[in-house]
Amino acid sequence: MNILASLTSTIINTDSYKVSHWMQYPEGTEYVSSYIEARSSQFAKEFGKQYDYAQLFGLQAFIKDYLSNPIEQIDIDIAEILFDLHGEPFHKEGWQYIVDEYGGKLPIEIRALPEGTIASTSNALVEIINTDPKCFWLTSYVETSLLRAVWYPTTVATKSRICKEICREFLDETSDNTEDVLNYMLHDFGARGAATTESSAIGGMAHIVNFLGTDNVMGMVASMGYYNKDFSQFLEETPKDPKVALLKLLKKMKKEETPAPAFSVVASEHSTMTIKGREGEKEQIRKLIDYAKKGNTVSIVADSYNYYEAVENIFGEEFKEDILEAGRNGGRVVIRPDSGDPVEVIVKTLEILERKFGTTTNTKGKGYKVLPDCIRVLQGDGITERTMREILVAVKDKRYSVENVFFGMGGGLLQKVNRDNLNFAQKASFAQINGESYEIYKDPITANPDFIKKSKRGRLSTVWSGTAFKTIKTSDLKGNETDAMIPVFRNGDIPTEFDFKDARQNAEFFSKFFRGQAVAPTSDPWAQARKVA
Repeated sequence: MNILASLTSTIINTDSYKVSHWMQYPEGTEYVSSYIEARSSQFAKEFGKQYDYAQLFGLQAFIKDYLSNPIEQIDIDIAEILFDLHGEPFHKEGWQYIVDEYGGKLPIEIRALPEGTIASTSNALVEIINTDPKCFWLTSYVETSLLRAVWYPTTVATKSRICKEICREFLDETSDNTEDVLNYMLHDFGARGAATTESSAIGGMAHIVNFLGTDNVMGMVASMGYYNKDFSQFLEETPKDPKVALLKLLKKMKKEETPAPAFSVVASEHSTMTIKGREGEKEQIRKLIDYAKKGNTVSIVADSYNYYEAVENIFGEEFKEDILEAGRNGGRVVIRPDSGDPVEVIVKTLEILERKFGTTTNTKGKGYKVLPDCIRVLQGDGITERTMREILVAVKDKRYSVENVFFGMGGGLLQKVNRDNLNFAQKASFAQINGESYEIYKDPITANPDFIKKSKRGRLSTVWSGTAFKTIKTSDLKGNETDAMIPVFRNGDIPTEFDFKDARQNAEFFSKFFRGQAVAPTSDPWAQARKVA
């Protein structure tokens, strides 16, 4: 049993101060609307304005796991005593109304941009409003959990996307095979470095919106559980046993030869390389290379003792012919250093491998050196988007194609993120009190000018102009403009459900469009995304 999940309800999945806000609103308050936006990008400040965007992802998972669970009487009974002991004035009457009138389903509507959409910062990505005037206090009550559900996976997805675009930039300059290499260039090594199983799963699936390589099994499973309509259908048949639904889905995928959402390879760790001590390392390397000779890719950690000696003599001489044979059979050996200065180690490794295996030069006049397909290098230690770029710069400067190098990112991908990477916030922007509309906003004169604290006013719509997104007041919508935010939750139901492939197609379309490589749609970019994909 997951004790914490079993104890969690929307009533207690909040900040303490939210519990008292119902009594602070003016008498006669009927509706409150809030929005979520990524206000600015720290990534853009470091890497350039072309990265000033957010890739929305992950909201559907939160809706399915939490918002769709009706409030039960026991949740109210627990909260009544808990908040009394905690010192907060609990709004029992309001929650009781939700249980009695709606069967515990939350009377709110959430609209959002389609999952995977890439929009420039300072645009509303999500809007939420209560649908019952007696529940005006509910909009902001769910801010804590809702904002967290948006900012974390969106930030991971955005960071992963930025890494992909950085890799693309260097591949375009140094390789003839950008599209063949790119989707596997960054591997998720972050499962063990994440704070919780849930954050590992949510962040893990956010990464594979952009890439096809992962060692984060729970991220892959999460993508199938939250973003697969077949799974949803199977779950309706066995609502109390999701494992049965997953098994049915996997059997269907195997029968129809549907590929997994992401892939990995056979790889060693230090425990397997050092199991027989220093003298036994070579035997373990041979075992993996023999597996590569059967047409497989293997990743071998090689720094257990003397890394450079292993690259020079074991891989480069003693097993050279075996590695070449593996290549002829469609296999590949990937050498993985796991200590030292990443830039120095990667460059020196490429220089050794060039001496031992030789290189060819790009055929399209780029003049960068490529190792034989049978041998590559993977750097997974100390990788962040910054160090990754430093390695790519160094590799390029040495006239090697960056297709020689792959990356694994752990804590840098899933754990070294926070709400300020994209300056996320949820703010109230509209209220109706006694039938009269009020625009709500903040504009603090004491705010740091580098931090966008001024908030938006009124009911909001994010519109697609055919070239960009722009958030405007809904009242200012013109006849030919359509709100790009669509309902994803209403009164306990999910009116729009996305498949994982939808998120991937959306992300790839907007990436191509903003690079000038996709046709500019005038009204529905997501329909165009399906065509492009």
